[in-house]
Amino acid sequence: METKTIIKNLLWVFILGAPLFGQARNGPAGAVSAAATLEASAGYAYISLAAPNSQSVALNGLTANVVSQFTPHWGGTLDFTFARAGDALGTGQSDKIYTAMVGPVLYPLGRKRTEIFAHALVGAAWIHGAVPITATTYYAGWEDRPSFALGAGVERTITGPFAMRATVDYLHTTFVNSTGATDGQNDLRLTATFVYRF
Repeated sequence: METKTIIKNLLWVFILGAPLFGQARNGPAGAVSAAATLEASAGYAYISLAAPNSQSVALNGLTANVVSQFTPHWGGTLDFTFARAGDALGTGQSDKIYTAMVGPVLYPLGRKRTEIFAHALVGAAWIHGAVPITATTYYAGWEDRPSFALGAGVERTITGPFAMRATVDYLHTTFVNSTGATDGQNDLRLTATFVYRF
């Protein structure tokens, strides 16, 4: 299945299916459900991208997401990240990664101005990179494959509708190895963002 088709299907799942997380049990007569909250955030992203021979490449960039919280404990998110590094493993080629993912968010614990959350995201990653094949040759190009992320974080209200969020994720992507075959990558993603609640 093409990556564009995967992304389109994931967006439809998020738009049409996410409200199901907000279905509440019937409460006592006259009970009123809390309105859904929407928040947007943007900020810094760091990705430690796995490379052949147990190496890694440090990428820096930007991340942005939208979260809709349907109940006090459940929500859904749409997440985007772009990061790059100037030189991939001494090849002179830059490493770049774009990710677009969607998934549920769980809020298991909240106290006063602080909330703890966890999420599971699926989507696609587009990676441009270079992998040394021999001492004088390397493979360079793009790979676009499905990806997923599992992570958790903390969100702290600053004042009014403004907050800060820090997240750590295990990110799984795919790129070629030194033999030219595609191989899974176990990556680390760290983000720090400013949040606005509508």
